[in-house]
Amino acid sequence: MVSRVRNPNLMLYVGFALVALSCLGVVVATRSMPHWLLMSFMVLGGLGLGFVMPNLTIFAQQTAGREHLGIATALLQSLRMIGGMIGTALTGTLVSHMYASGVRSALESDRASQWFGDLGDPQILINHEAQASLLGALARAGHNGAMLLETARETLVTAIHFGLAMAAIVAVVSV
Repeated sequence: MVSRVRNPNLMLYVGFALVALSCLGVVVATRSMPHWLLMSFMVLGGLGLGFVMPNLTIFAQQTAGREHLGIATALLQSLRMIGGMIGTALTGTLVSHMYASGVRSALESDRASQWFGDLGDPQILINHEAQASLLGALARAGHNGAMLLETARETLVTAIHFGLAMAAIVAVVSV
C-alpha cells in the first residue's frame, strides 16, 4: 500500500489522527454511552496503530538503506519497546497519583481519613466482598460508604480520562 500511495506520510497522519480521535472518544465516554460507540472508538485506535507502526518500520528501513537495515530495525523496535514501557509507567503513575489524591480529598472532607488504607487501593472497586465489609464498617462509624465508593469510582474514571487525554495530545503532536 505504501508504494502505491502518492504521499506515504499521509498514512502516518491518518494513523495518528485515528489514535487521537480514539483517545478523545474514550475520554468523553460515560456510563450511558452505547457499547457499540465505545467499541468503535477502540477499533479506530487499533486501525490508527495499524497505520502507524508498520509504516514507521518501513520508513526507517528505507531511510537507513540496505547496509544499515538490521541496525535500523533493531533500534526502532528497541525504542518502541522502551517508549511503551516509559509511557505506560508514566501514565500509570499519573493515574495512581490522581486517584489517591482524589480519594484522600473525599475522605478528608468527610472526616474519614483513617479509611484511606481501604479506599486508597482501586482494587476495592472490583472486590465485592471487600466493598461489603468496608461499607458495613463505614456505616458503623457514621459515614456514607456508598457515597465514598462512588466518589472513588468517579475519581478513578477522571484519572483514566486524563491519562487518555495526554495520549491524545501526544498523538496530535505526532501528526
